[in-house]
Amino acid sequence: MPSIITTLHTYDTDYSADSIEWCPHNPYQQFFVCGTYQLDKHENPSTASNTEGSTIRKGRILLFSFDVQQNSLIREQTIESSAILDQKWHPTLPTLVAANAGGVILLYELGSERNLVQKDVFKIPSNNEELLALSIDWSSEGDRALVSDSKGCISVIDVNTIGLQLLNRWTAHSFEAWACAFDRTDPNVLYTGGDDTFLCVYDIRCLTVPAIRTKNKNHTAGVTTLLSLRHKEHLLASGSYDDNLRLFDTRNMKYSLSETNLGGGIWRLKTCPSQPELILCACMYHNFSVVTLNEDHSISVEAEYNEHDSICYGCDWSYGPTGRGAKYFASCSFYDHKMCLAVLKSD
Repeated sequence: MPSIITTLHTYDTDYSADSIEWCPHNPYQQFFVCGTYQLDKHENPSTASNTEGSTIRKGRILLFSFDVQQNSLIREQTIESSAILDQKWHPTLPTLVAANAGGVILLYELGSERNLVQKDVFKIPSNNEELLALSIDWSSEGDRALVSDSKGCISVIDVNTIGLQLLNRWTAHSFEAWACAFDRTDPNVLYTGGDDTFLCVYDIRCLTVPAIRTKNKNHTAGVTTLLSLRHKEHLLASGSYDDNLRLFDTRNMKYSLSETNLGGGIWRLKTCPSQPELILCACMYHNFSVVTLNEDHSISVEAEYNEHDSICYGCDWSYGPTGRGAKYFASCSFYDHKMCLAVLKSD
């Protein structure tokens, strides 16, 4: 049965919007964050510094709440920052990490006061060079965070009661490392994707000397997003500037299991909490698409969402209640600084 997507709310985020992350934890499942990125045109990017608090790449974390029963969307909080490029919620706690254009990792806690409280700040070592933290991921246990950056490097950060501490950083790609992800079933394995078109698999049992297992060359443009599938052991999905969604068996990464052209370059992949074979895809210059991962590893397009008129970057599903098969998600686009909240239903 075909599915349709209906827009419930649209919101002007003021700055260009590029990241959406919905809190998965009770009793906070009505909350989600939107990250924004604004280049200050009054400065000269070639001469001004790009440190935390810089006016060149400025941004905000916007905290929203959505009441399904009342169909109400409320902006609860605005946090000023350098441009926000990625955010992730802790796997078991209402804790958020955000990666920004100053090469800084910000740690927040969501509490009963309906706001985010900053708990720690960590700056990636950069020798005073311009460094953007591009993507971030938690380990399944939540004791480590993984960060990729604009120098092609990967950082593994220890997260403990003392705070954020760097365990190791190494060069994984010759250009920007757009994506990084822990394996959801093996904490010693991580994946990285770069503008050099490579998808790399690392074994970090010896973290001081991470061992590269595979350097996959299937992509014909930069690798922009990676998704290790918790419900499907040994299955990894990748998105690329070459428009293709690929599936890999992580036990044999030489070739992909399948490739599907979704158009526009794929920036984000998000698994539906209540129906994990559904993947929400941000196809940058095309739309947001919902696809089904079939048992034979083929991919079918379930629905397309064409509400945005600019680069489709951020998206995520709601973890809250879903009545009569309704599945809610938020999406955002860049230059039109537009955020939408929509619902997917079977026709």
